[in-house]
Amino acid sequence: MSIRRPLNENMAALFLAAFLVCVAIVSGAHATDAIVLSADRYRVETGRYSSFATFQRNLQRILDDCGKGTPHVVAPGEQPRGRIGSETQAGIQRALDCAAFKDVPHGSAARSGAITEAVWRVVMADVAVPSFRERTDALILSFEATDFGEQPEWNFCQDSKAKAGGQFDPKVPGAVCYNESDPCSFLTWGPRGATAGQGREIQWVIWLAWQRAPADVERIFAGEFASVQRFFNLKGNPQNLCRHGAPLERFMCAVWLDPARRRVWEDALAELGRLSVVRDSYARIYALHEFDGGKLQAFAELWKGVGLAVSEVDYAFFMDRVTHLGGPPTEEDAGKSVGKLQTCMAGEHIALNRHAAARRCLGRLQPHATQPQYRLGRDVAFYLDAYADGALSSKEITAWADYVPLSAEHNFALSDANAVQIDPAPTLQSLGSDLPFATKSNLTKAEANACPQNILFPISRSPSR
Repeated sequence: MSIRRPLNENMAALFLAAFLVCVAIVSGAHATDAIVLSADRYRVETGRYSSFATFQRNLQRILDDCGKGTPHVVAPGEQPRGRIGSETQAGIQRALDCAAFKDVPHGSAARSGAITEAVWRVVMADVAVPSFRERTDALILSFEATDFGEQPEWNFCQDSKAKAGGQFDPKVPGAVCYNESDPCSFLTWGPRGATAGQGREIQWVIWLAWQRAPADVERIFAGEFASVQRFFNLKGNPQNLCRHGAPLERFMCAVWLDPARRRVWEDALAELGRLSVVRDSYARIYALHEFDGGKLQAFAELWKGVGLAVSEVDYAFFMDRVTHLGGPPTEEDAGKSVGKLQTCMAGEHIALNRHAAARRCLGRLQPHATQPQYRLGRDVAFYLDAYADGALSSKEITAWADYVPLSAEHNFALSDANAVQIDPAPTLQSLGSDLPFATKSNLTKAEANACPQNILFPISRSPSR
């Protein structure tokens, strides 16, 4: 997972104030032209390979044909990034004067720049309106900020980088390596925050892409590919334990400390993300029971225990917690988690529905061990709109406003009224028999000795700010 740093104080105050005085869109607009996505509070990152990016390209073409092409939604010669913000909002508002949009209802939220179903149909013709899963992906990417086609993020000395404004050289005399935030991830890549550490998602994704398109993967890594093959099988930490000194960590540290090797890996992962076969492999790995599939099912079972079906907002909440934190509490007696959740929910009288009460309670019962403030800010996004103004604590509202002030219902039109079916997930065995399990320790002598002790065993507390 990547770490989105907070907005500065002035920006946070602005978004907090904007929320407190936010004017609700009249219900008639929703009835006549449902919102698909709104970026009125904060920009939304949908991804450069999403249907929303295609929407931007098509919208620019329509605006050009209508004589309203500037300011640009997508500048000439550029590819759309899927970043939905003020440019796209303004483009939609200008487009409403074009003949193609004559049937968009007068009271539509599109007048404020939202992407609505009527606008989508004009711009995208026969392309289906994005599903709740696609909109969930956009919300999570807005939090993670690690799109395909971009370079990965190294996690060594994570908190030292934050203190140094993003630039940290471990070889400078006196450099101190702090890492409380993400000590056992090593490298983060892609929209779901795949890591090379405990989760080993990067290993599985590259391996599966290599099985499906060997020439592409080998070409992209070039002379480093032999090392990548060793990387597939290197031993790391035991599941759910963060220890230091395993072969995998030493290998990744050796790559990070070598400028030439580091550049190869960064460029290779960025290029891999531009290939559809890699993106498909990424999605397939994450859907497996051993990755997100099993955790998603466990959340659904917890909800079943308190008498709730899974709604669209619940699904998005589960997926975001899986991405940033993991599955639900893993107590030996699952009934304990159900009981604790029921007890908390019984006190949530001010929630507009039981789904929101359950989400707020689970956030309280299972905070993030090293990033509690970031986790709280993300959790609020999934119950903000189910509580009346003033009902949530200032701590919750501030955490939300300081982070990425979006919400599942308001910005992504996800609803607790719509139920979601979560089916059993396939397992790793569905990928075949010769799988890249972590069974080997075959480092080179240089790799085994490359990482100094102060990086291999970082200070596990955040530096003072």
